[in-house]
Amino acid sequence: MRESPPGNGMSNTYFDSIQTAQEFNPDRSAFLKKIGSWMGVWEIVPILGIAAFLRFYQLTTTEFDADQAMVFRMARDAINHGLIPATSNIASIRIVNPPAVIYLLMIPAAFSSNPLWGAIFVGLLNVIAVLLTYIFVRRYYGRIGAIIASLLYATAAEPLHYSRFIWQQNMIAPFVVLFIFALFWGVVDRRKGWLIPALVSLGILVQLHETTIILSSLLIVAFLLSPGTVRLRDLALGLLFLLLLFSTYLLWEIAIKFGDLKVLFQSSKLPSHFDLTALNYYGLFLSPYANIPTNIHTFEYELVPLLEGLRPSMVILLLGGLVFIAMKVISSPQLQNRNSDVHEESRSYRHPLWSFLRTVNTSWTDFRATPRRCGYFLLLTWQIVPILILSHHSVPVFPYYLLMVLPGPFIIIGILLSSLANWFQRRRWVWNFAYYGVYVCTCLVIVAQLLGSTASLIDEANGNNLHGYGFNTLNSLEGALNQADELARSHNLNHVYIATDQYTQTSLDYLAEQMHTPTTLFDASRCLVLPGATAGPAVLLIGPYDTLSIALLSHFARATLVSRPERLGGVPFQLYIVQPIADSQPAPSHEAFVHHLQLLDKQVQQFSFDNSFWLATRWSYIRSAIADYRTTYTYTMTALLDGKTAISSQCISTSIRAGDQLIATFPLSKSANAPSSMTITAKSFTTMPLNVSYGSFHLENIRDQNTQPLFLQTTEGKPGISLATS
Repeated sequence: MRESPPGNGMSNTYFDSIQTAQEFNPDRSAFLKKIGSWMGVWEIVPILGIAAFLRFYQLTTTEFDADQAMVFRMARDAINHGLIPATSNIASIRIVNPPAVIYLLMIPAAFSSNPLWGAIFVGLLNVIAVLLTYIFVRRYYGRIGAIIASLLYATAAEPLHYSRFIWQQNMIAPFVVLFIFALFWGVVDRRKGWLIPALVSLGILVQLHETTIILSSLLIVAFLLSPGTVRLRDLALGLLFLLLLFSTYLLWEIAIKFGDLKVLFQSSKLPSHFDLTALNYYGLFLSPYANIPTNIHTFEYELVPLLEGLRPSMVILLLGGLVFIAMKVISSPQLQNRNSDVHEESRSYRHPLWSFLRTVNTSWTDFRATPRRCGYFLLLTWQIVPILILSHHSVPVFPYYLLMVLPGPFIIIGILLSSLANWFQRRRWVWNFAYYGVYVCTCLVIVAQLLGSTASLIDEANGNNLHGYGFNTLNSLEGALNQADELARSHNLNHVYIATDQYTQTSLDYLAEQMHTPTTLFDASRCLVLPGATAGPAVLLIGPYDTLSIALLSHFARATLVSRPERLGGVPFQLYIVQPIADSQPAPSHEAFVHHLQLLDKQVQQFSFDNSFWLATRWSYIRSAIADYRTTYTYTMTALLDGKTAISSQCISTSIRAGDQLIATFPLSKSANAPSSMTITAKSFTTMPLNVSYGSFHLENIRDQNTQPLFLQTTEGKPGISLATS
């Protein structure tokens, strides 16, 4: 009879039942063992906790400018209007990007129109990237290396920066790790079926940013280092999935006759040069900060003395890791023994070329027969090849191009430090101080990175980091619009006018759709839109750097400044209640552009602004046009001065109300004198999305189209209206 284990007080029947259950439920037993093994991986909880804290802390301060607003808006519009995304936004070389980012953002956009959920989604993807980094390193290089690599990656300052706002490049991190995982599945594990996930993840990466096509070099290396693992059906299915991924983009390219490919070919023919820009950006991802803060009152500035020593330390660790991995690639006892046998055998052959080729063939065979060495070589290729390719370029290289190599540097450092600790542990007790020293130094590096990243986040959330024209946070824009909306509702005002510039047009246009009060957004670079004299007062929100609108208000309206909505890290907005000045001498009815604009004042206003002399004309809209999906209405007005000099001004707005006033301005050169006569001509057109349709399928894209320009005429059939300038 079987004896029960001592001291547990349980009967034999209990253990017999457990054994019987395991025999009849092997899947359940394996599942319980797997759960038990993962329950023992306690460190993943604090690692993911740190990663999540850094990526979600005060996320309302996320950047929300044109690129962020456009891609999230396209995702939301695809859901609201039943569109199929064919492109995303426009790349720096003026081609349209593929639509993967839109499909990904449709997940949060399906639940909310608030872009904050898009930023949360991006942060979640990057937390998943940290988790995948841990799993990858844990599987192939051990638990200690996984802890070090994932913590270094989770706390690094520059990768963290690209984890906290909506942008397609900011989503590539988890797909890079999945791509490397798939390659290791074939190269190290020598398992079949790896090519399909590798091709799919590479296709998603290329759609998120075209420069990641460089990673196809790793695919070629993996194909060469994984003999017997690639099946014809895997290649066929992988290519089929790629075709499916790019199907809508291909339809778009067919519709534009592959115009983007022509731009790419032209860019490839530009003169190229070699520099160290890519290498410098690579080092930037190892730095605890991008630049020394200019504001001495920030938390990050206080930590600069501590963080300054971390930058060279990380570089040294990375270089040491690269050397260590390179030694792992080239050193193999098996290879040395085989090479010596080959040299002995080659003495019987007289031709040295035959001996060389035989040696190379034998070395290559031995190398591929050692999966672990192949894995190390793949890691080196991942880090070196993109740097080399990007160092020889014809177009500018930007830091985010190097996101494709992450989290590679931290994985290499984790492998180095864990291997050092393991080597010291196997030595005698006199090496114990070195063994513990490795862990102490590792902890100091991780803590220093965490302090630097946390300080940077606190400074950002408190507005300590100063921003210029082109940077706006989501909470600042939403706060300004909410205050304008509340002011209109509390005073029973029926309209809100919003002055925009090139940095706020797209973002404010999207966010204004969530307001309760009807809105008109207009480009304030040359024009000002005001309510009509009989429409009563309205709310006017002016941007932080829009000084022209403020100058025009003093001439054409009674304006009361109500508040200055805060803009994090920069100049605030200005919120007014405006009431136009009543028409004292309205122009005759025949001085109007038929069905479009009525001249309100025959006398041209003259004023000084920005050290220049300006002319202003006042009009009233005759027609109305409602706000619509990605639609704007443009009037291009040209002033012919003294029959010689022509100056144009474009007035763009998102809606038109009959009776509203339009103030169109014309700047003169500093040396120009006031003209004695002025003739105004005008044309009008509407801008709307250039959506391509294939039957019942409507493809959404970023490009716009203009209606045929309509050249306006007066009621007397004349093309222009003459005004007095003095």
